Order: sequence, then structure tokens, then C-alpha cells
Amino acid sequence: MKSLCSTTALATLVLLAAGCEEEGPPPCDPDVVGTICTIAGSGENGYDRDAEEHPLPALDARFSLPQDTLTASDGTVYILDWNNHRLRALEEEQVRWVAGRGELGGSLDDPANGDFNHPTNIIFDQTGENIVMAAWHNSKIRMVNRLTGDVTDSCGDGKRAYFGDDGPALTSSLDLPASIAYDPQGNLVIMDQANQVLRHIDGEGMIRLRAGQCVIDAPAPNGPGLCAPGVDPVPCPDGDNGPSGKFTCGDPMETCGKPCTPGYSGDDIPATELRMAQPFGQSAPPAGRIAFDAQGNLYFADTGNHLIRMIDTDGIVRRVAGIPPVDGVPQSGYGGDGGPATEALLDFPVDLAFGDDGTLYFTDVRNHCVRAIDPGGTISTAIGVCGEHGFEGDGGPPEEALINLAFGIEYVDGRLLLSDTGNNVIRSVLLR
Repeated sequence: MKSLCSTTALATLVLLAAGCEEEGPPPCDPDVVGTICTIAGSGENGYDRDAEEHPLPALDARFSLPQDTLTASDGTVYILDWNNHRLRALEEEQVRWVAGRGELGGSLDDPANGDFNHPTNIIFDQTGENIVMAAWHNSKIRMVNRLTGDVTDSCGDGKRAYFGDDGPALTSSLDLPASIAYDPQGNLVIMDQANQVLRHIDGEGMIRLRAGQCVIDAPAPNGPGLCAPGVDPVPCPDGDNGPSGKFTCGDPMETCGKPCTPGYSGDDIPATELRMAQPFGQSAPPAGRIAFDAQGNLYFADTGNHLIRMIDTDGIVRRVAGIPPVDGVPQSGYGGDGGPATEALLDFPVDLAFGDDGTLYFTDVRNHCVRAIDPGGTISTAIGVCGEHGFEGDGGPPEEALINLAFGIEYVDGRLLLSDTGNNVIRSVLLR
């Protein structure tokens, strides 16, 4: 069995980037229904600098931990090359450079440049002319013009903080914005990962809190998740760019500089009372992506709680998949295929995509598989052998293939596109 380095922690992203490599699989036909095929990437972790001048054959291109894809109406597939800090494009079986210089850019010292710092998620804007990017370590939302490659900022001042709700989005502060999606009203919704909240930008360019609470909990024995008896969280002090979105259970002068505490406040509650558990800190992996269904319900991966959850159109939080924490301890693992998704075990779910029939696909990252929830709520495995990882199976059934720490999934025209992150390739499964 061919496989990459065996690891169990999500520090794998760093380990893989350091050179844990494997040869790519032989070519196969991605247009055969029910077959998995690699469509981009050699399997080698790296980057070919001459590709910025001359497109490369798709299967010869090197990527470094790709995170996401986005397919245009003309068939071009845009690829977020995460650890190369670049946006690239696959078209006519060649990979070309689009934007990003491979330098860790967009800092406070150089806020207007075109560099990216570990971008995680891309969508088209409502004109289709621009790609909206969750520039994760930039702590910004950025726009890339598809034709020119020009990069502009649309949200975030580059500080990793939480300020600015009900003010201009451009001067607000985010902390690891991981995912973006437009709601039915045209608001741009943001998973503000390390701040443990969902926010949105309205049509006037103002940023608003949408769901969740950013609370700095008291230390044990009362936390995490609880203030001391009789103590209510208090707001942290405002900043130069607006009010802080943080609340603290302790002395604001001592605690407000600390990160928001992951938690779980249960389901069937108003979104304003939501607590989630997204990874935070400098070494946190990307997490918590979002998607809207056809009815306008907002789904999100509560990654650290190993859950898929939904905020319905009435603003109530529902659990869609996974077993909730027990006595404050998240429940992770693999199990439950063939039964109700709410009784299944997941392990670090990240990305979500809806099929035309309402099936919800998601990347179950640490289980090294893609799972599916049908409209009746039954869970199954769509890609990979859950619990096993490697680089195997091209030309065969997707449920018999091996994948490795796959973070991104996209559904387009009956096809699943998988960012097989640990294998440094993009793979395709034609479902119909």
C-alpha cells in the first residue's frame, strides 16, 4: 500500500510541508462515472517557479497542501495552493499561476500588496468577475480579479483580533477568517474561526455579528464554558476601530488579550446563544467551513466539537451530524454509517458541499474520508476508507480509494472535486 507519512495529529500539515512526499498515481479517465481520478498534482510537495511564466501539464504540477477548489462556468478550476500561498488555475489539463507571490504578505506593514498568507476558501462574487478569498492568516477577506489577477481587500485590517461589529467591514478586525458564503439576501457570511463566531457584511459594507459568542471563560474549575456562579460575562474594552466583540468572565485588564474559548452550549437554541469549538492559536489548522442549502439554512462544521450544525431560517441552531460533547468532552472517532447522522462519530469535519438532490457532503479530515448525509438524514461514506490513509485507488471506485487529510470538497454538475491535502493533489469523482 502506498501512503504518506503516518501521523495522527493535525500538525501533519507542517510535517507534510517539510517534505513527506509520494509519487502520484497513473492517469485515469475522470469522465467515467463512479471512478476516482487525480486531475492535478504530481503528488510531490513543492512548487515549480517557472509555472508562473509557462503553464505546466496538470499531472506534473507540484502543490503544497491544497485546501480548496472553485469551478467556473467555462470549466476552469481554481485551486488554493495553501502552503505555497498562491491561487492557481487548472484549464485544458494545464496548471497556471493566477495570483499570490508565494511570500507571507498582507501584513500590517504592507497591507495593500498581492501576497497571501495561507488562504483557505474561495467563492465567486455575485458578478462572477472576482474571486472572494478567505485569506486566513492575513485575517482578511480579499478579492482577486479573474482576468487581471489584481488583489483588493474587502474586509479586515490585518490584525488578529475582534473589533468593529456594526462598523465598516474594511476597518474591522478578524481572527483567522476560514470560510465565506453568500446568503440568499446577498450578505457575505464569514466564519471568524478563532473568534468562535459567524459574522456578515451587508450591502452597505458594514460588518455584523450573525451567530455565536466570543467569551473568554474563567479558568477551571468553572471553565471552559462557565463563568463562576452568579457572574455574567462583561464586554471587553472598545478599540480604535470599534467595539470589541469579546466578553470575559474575568478581569478585563487581565483576560481580554486572551483568545476566545471554544465551547458547546447545546442545540435547539437561538443562534445568539451559540457556542462552538473552532481551533485557535498560531498553529491552528483551518476549520469550520460554511454552506447554505437551497432553503437558505446555514450549515457549518463545528470542527473542534466534531459536529455538523445548522442555523435554520428562524435563527435556531440544530445538530445535523455527530455526537455532542459529554461532560464538556468532545466525542470523536468513526462510526455510524448506514444510520442516523446524529448518532454517528466524526473526527474533525471541515468542508461542506451540497449536491443537486440535497445530499450534504463533508470532509471528515482525521478519518481520511468524505462522508455524505442524504436528505433523510442517513450517513454514508462517499470517498475513501474511513480510518485508513494513503494515496491509492485511481481508476477504481471512490469508496475503495485511500486519501490523506483531505480538507476541501466541491460539488459541481454531478462531480465532486476533492482537495486531497495530504497527498498534494486534486481528485475528481463523477457521480452521475
